[in-house]
Amino acid sequence: MIVSTAALCLAVNIYHEARGEMVPGQYAVALVTMNRADGKPSQVCTEVFRYKQFSWANETVIRTPNGWRLSAQMQPRDAYAWWMAQRIADHTLAGKMPDFTQGARFYHARQVKPYWVVAMSKPKKVGNHLFYSRKVSQS
Repeated sequence: MIVSTAALCLAVNIYHEARGEMVPGQYAVALVTMNRADGKPSQVCTEVFRYKQFSWANETVIRTPNGWRLSAQMQPRDAYAWWMAQRIADHTLAGKMPDFTQGARFYHARQVKPYWVVAMSKPKKVGNHLFYSRKVSQS
């Protein structure tokens, strides 16, 4: 599967990062992705496949002249979850979901505590994930 449009890149990221979450958790992942892309659909694929941004994509995609090719094991197999991820991606890209993550650009599952959280704002809990922005320094 080649993904090269914002809608497909966002949908595949939602699918792999949050398909087990309730709908708000899936939207939160979509919103973080858009925040990392500075709200620009033209930057969504670049952010999704930027090295070490989303763990599922680190070793499973190949850059081609036409986009990114997903390895066989990373192609969506759960038809309903893929359908839902595509709907959420379309809705998010159309600007129909307010950013309830408050500009978050980072998240992790609740059961882990990555080293980088010390440099982040107080987390917002959505489903099984915690969402963060960088702390604003006081000058």
